[in-house]
Amino acid sequence: MIDESSVTHVTDTAYWVAHFRAKESQRRTPVFNDSLAALLSGKRGRKIARSIPRASMVEWGMVVRTSAIDRLIHESLQSGVDAVLNLGAGLDTRPYRMNLPAELRWIEVDFPNLIELKNAKLAEHEPVCRLERVGMDLSDRPSRNEVFARIGAASKSVLVITEGVISYFSNSEIANLADDLRAIPSFHRWIQDFDNAPKRRLPSGWAKKLEAAPFLFEVKDWFGFFEKYGWKALETVTTAEESERIGRPYPWDLPYGLLLRALPKEMSRRILGLSGVVMMQR
Repeated sequence: MIDESSVTHVTDTAYWVAHFRAKESQRRTPVFNDSLAALLSGKRGRKIARSIPRASMVEWGMVVRTSAIDRLIHESLQSGVDAVLNLGAGLDTRPYRMNLPAELRWIEVDFPNLIELKNAKLAEHEPVCRLERVGMDLSDRPSRNEVFARIGAASKSVLVITEGVISYFSNSEIANLADDLRAIPSFHRWIQDFDNAPKRRLPSGWAKKLEAAPFLFEVKDWFGFFEKYGWKALETVTTAEESERIGRPYPWDLPYGLLLRALPKEMSRRILGLSGVVMMQR
């Protein structure tokens, strides 16, 4: 019998994230309303979330990140973006829950098993825009580039999203991805979450739990890395800024939550300012 709380592949983390979006949607005054998240995450998402330490911290981070990306998507649409390419889309449901133009083309790419799950679970639900899904392993570079070329040729201005994706690839793999995205002339913007901390330290218990989905990408200067491959930060939203904007402070999570609340405000803002969401432009 399969242990539903185990993470045996990187795709399992999609259930984990969707569970927290479902929880946020059940709050009295949610930051966003993802009414389909519970349908997609199911018991699997809840069991995985309960089995990984510091759940309140992860939930808070997911809410802040989702809110910031939602905002940057809306801003991008004002600049003339006519297509959104969501790489490693997981169980995201933005094409159903956001206020998007009906003519907008939205393409989701992820492993075939996740795509099949979403197609089955959401068959009776209508997206608000033109939605297309592609089942593919993003590490398959030739197939990936065929998809990029096809989408790029049919669009004038594409926004790429890699929410929660970059960390699971090596530095060289992300360098190739950045090169490949920039090679498509109509790929103008790229939203990604960043972590510019000097050295990533996983909470106790995470390394073993996420052994099948390790964090691989690590650089000293996140923005400098992507500038080398032709992508420059257009707008940055730090975790500190977004959490303050939505009125959602760091949770009382021991010991880090207590420590951050005990520190002077400017010091805690500097620490939380090392992570966030950035919109890059070519």
